[in-house]
Amino acid sequence: MISSNKTKGFTLVELLIVIVVIAILAAISIAAYNGVSNKARDGERLASARDIINAAAVYNSEKGHWPTIAELGSFNTIKLSDQIKNRLGTTTPIPSDRSKYKYELCGTAPGFTGAKVTYWKEVTDGHETHEKTVSSGSGC
Repeated sequence: MISSNKTKGFTLVELLIVIVVIAILAAISIAAYNGVSNKARDGERLASARDIINAAAVYNSEKGHWPTIAELGSFNTIKLSDQIKNRLGTTTPIPSDRSKYKYELCGTAPGFTGAKVTYWKEVTDGHETHEKTVSSGSGC
């Protein structure tokens, strides 16, 4: 009589290897997700800055002068969202408050020649600054 002692299952070493591989994959995906989130926020801020500048340019073409923040906020041809209006100001965005947009008129009063919006960019390649500007008109 020959008895067979074959047991089925995984050894402890095999299970540990699988757990380590899963942990490594999880760490890689979490790091990649954080980078994607930062880039998405940067894209949203760039789009909002362009919306502000486009609204200012349309205002200038309709009214004949570049708008102040108050005029831009009440402009009805191109309505900015309340979220963008609330983040629009005259102070430069800083790391602790990345959601703000600085709106400036270019040139000298009363004949302003353009407008620019400065926003904070989280992801840089090391050769650029975190402050980014979108402008329209001349003199910016």
